[in-house]
Amino acid sequence: MKKFPYKQVHLDFHTWGQIPGVGKNFSKENFQNALREAGLDSITVFAKCHMGYCYYPSKYGKMHPNLDFDLTKAMVEAAQEIGVRAPVYITAAINEENAAEHPEWHAKRKIDGDSRWSEFTLLCLNNDAWAQHIFRLTEEVCQKFKKLDGLFFDIVLVDKACYCDTCKAGMAKMGLDYTKEEDAQAYYTLKRKEFLNKCRSILKRYHPEATIFFNSGGAAWDRPEYHEYSTHFEMEDLPTSWGGYDRLPMRAKFFAKSGKPYLAMTGKFHLNWGEFGGYKHPDAIKYEISSMALYGAGCSVGDHMHPDGVMDLATYRNIGEAYRYLEQIAPYCYGGEPTARLGLYPYADKIDTQGLANLLLSSQIEFEIADRDFSEFDLIVVPDGAKVSEDTSKRLNDFVAGGGKLLFFASSLLKGSNFLVDAGAKYLGEPDFDCDFIRTVAKVSELPDAPLLCYYCGHRIEATDGKVLTNRITSYFRKSDKVFCDYRHIPYDKEKEMGVAAVQKGNIIYSCHPLGSIYGQYGSLYHRHYFLYLLNTLGYTPAFEVKGLGSAGRSTMIEQPEQNRYCLNMVYGIPTNHGKAEVIEDLFPIYNVEITLHVSKDIKRAYLPLTGETLTITKSADGQSVTVPKLQCHASVVFEY
Repeated sequence: MKKFPYKQVHLDFHTWGQIPGVGKNFSKENFQNALREAGLDSITVFAKCHMGYCYYPSKYGKMHPNLDFDLTKAMVEAAQEIGVRAPVYITAAINEENAAEHPEWHAKRKIDGDSRWSEFTLLCLNNDAWAQHIFRLTEEVCQKFKKLDGLFFDIVLVDKACYCDTCKAGMAKMGLDYTKEEDAQAYYTLKRKEFLNKCRSILKRYHPEATIFFNSGGAAWDRPEYHEYSTHFEMEDLPTSWGGYDRLPMRAKFFAKSGKPYLAMTGKFHLNWGEFGGYKHPDAIKYEISSMALYGAGCSVGDHMHPDGVMDLATYRNIGEAYRYLEQIAPYCYGGEPTARLGLYPYADKIDTQGLANLLLSSQIEFEIADRDFSEFDLIVVPDGAKVSEDTSKRLNDFVAGGGKLLFFASSLLKGSNFLVDAGAKYLGEPDFDCDFIRTVAKVSELPDAPLLCYYCGHRIEATDGKVLTNRITSYFRKSDKVFCDYRHIPYDKEKEMGVAAVQKGNIIYSCHPLGSIYGQYGSLYHRHYFLYLLNTLGYTPAFEVKGLGSAGRSTMIEQPEQNRYCLNMVYGIPTNHGKAEVIEDLFPIYNVEITLHVSKDIKRAYLPLTGETLTITKSADGQSVTVPKLQCHASVVFEY
C-alpha cells in the first residue's frame, strides 16, 4: 500500500449527445484546486463513456459532438502536473452510439433479473468486430500519452454467458453445445480471458509500469479465474444504494490474500452514480473511508463531472475532510499482518458465505479467508455448498488431525452421500420440509427453551458416534397449494420423533442448516446466538474480544512486528434505511468499550494514537484488557509489547 495510491477519486462522465457546451468551462486551475482540496494521489479520468463518445479527437471512436478540445489530455496533464496519478477510463461492453448502428453486435444473455443494465444495450466483447474497436481505442490512448498511469476498463462483465449469433457460431466451431449451460459458460470464460489478455498486452507494450483493472466482475471474489489480468483490484460498492455496508469486509479480506493492492470504491452521491446535486454527508464519507482502512483497503470515492467541465468543490471538500482523517489513521491500518485465528472458506454458496461473514462481523469475531493455507488458523468455518477437491479434503482432515477445529454446514463437504470428514454423523438426504425447527439438548441461556424456527430446512442426518448438540423438529406436513394453514409456516409437530440438527465429534461440529443463509436473509438475533453457541462448544478463543461495541460495530487487529505492536481499529455507525437508501446519518458516541487481547506477547503500553491518551492495562488469566472511554465513528488503539 505504500507505493500504491490509497486516496483516489473515480471520475465518471457519461454525457448525453444532445447536452450542449460539453467541457466549455473546464479549467486547469479549477481541476487542480479540486484535487488539492481532496488531498488526492490519484484520479481516474475518462476517455470513452457509456454513451459511446470519446472525449479526445479519435480516429476510431466518435468524439462527443459538443466538445471542441481534448478534454482527456487536459485532465491527465493537469493531474500529473501536481503529482496526482490519472489512470484513463474506457467503457467496454456499452456504447449506445454503436449499439444503434450495429444490432449484430448486441449481447444476448439469459434473463436474470439484473436491472443494473436495463437502461443500456450490452454489446458482446466476443464479437471480433466490436472487440477490435476496443483494442484500437486502447492502443490509441496508449500512444496518446508519453506517460500513462493506467487504464480502467468498465463493464467487462465476467458473469453471465452470451447467446448471440456470434457466440453460438463460435461454440459450434469449438464443438460446444450452446444449449448446455456449462458449454456456454466455458466458451464465455475462454473468450473473456482472451479479451482481457489482449487489452493488457497492448498497454504493457507502451507503458509496462502502468496499472490496469477490469471492472464489473474483475473484483468478484468468486471469479478467481479472471484475477491474474488486473494489476490491482477496485471493489466497487455503493453501500447506500446497492452494495450494503457488510459487502466490503469479506471481499477485502479475500483480496488481501492476493498479493496485489486493493481499493474499496464508494460514491460521493446520496444514492447512485451520476446523481448531480446528491451529496453524502462528510460524516458518512469519513465512516466509509475509516471502514475501508479498517480492512486494509485503499480508498476511492466516485464522482461525476458536470457536463460543462467544472469540478464541484463542495464535493471535494467533503472528500478531503475524510482523506485528511485517513492520513492520520493510515499508520495503524496499513502495513501489518492480520491476527485472526478463524478462517472462512470462501468457495461456496455466495449468500451463505456472506451470511456467515455477517454473523462474525456482528459478533465482533475477526476472521480471514481460508482458501490456501489452513495452518495459520485455529478454526475453519465452511459454508453451505462447499464442494472441495480431494486435495482440499485431505488438507482439512490433516488440519483437524493436527488439533484444528472445524465447523461446517448443510450440504458442504459432501461427496455423494458421504461426508468428507468424520463428524460422527451419517448423511441421510436433502431437506424434506419447507422449514423446520431446532432445540438445543442442553439449556443455553441465550436461546429460548423451545423450538426455534429455521427459515431454511435442514438436511437429514443421524448421529453415529458423535454427540448430539441440537435436535431437529419438523412440521405436521409439508406446505403446498393444497395443504396449508393460515400461517406463514406449518406449526411443529410435538408428537413426532425428533431428528438431529447438530452433532460434534472431537474438534468437528456439523450443523445441518444453512445458517449463513438463514441469518443473511432473515437476521434473527437468536440464530446469531445459536452460531456463537456452536463456536463456544468448540472452545474457540479469538486473538481479541470487544465488548460494548454493539452489533453495528466492526473491529480488526493487525500486528506490526517491526514496531513491536498490535494495532486494533474499530468503527461504529448504524445504517438507517430511508426507502431506497441505506445511509449513515448519525454518528453517536459510545462509551467504555472493553478490549481484551488473547495473545502471547506481554503488552507494556496501550494508548490512543490520535489523542496520545494512555490506557490502563488490566492483566488476568482471561487476557490483557483495556477500556476505551469514548468512540465516535472510529478509534485506533495501539498495544506495544
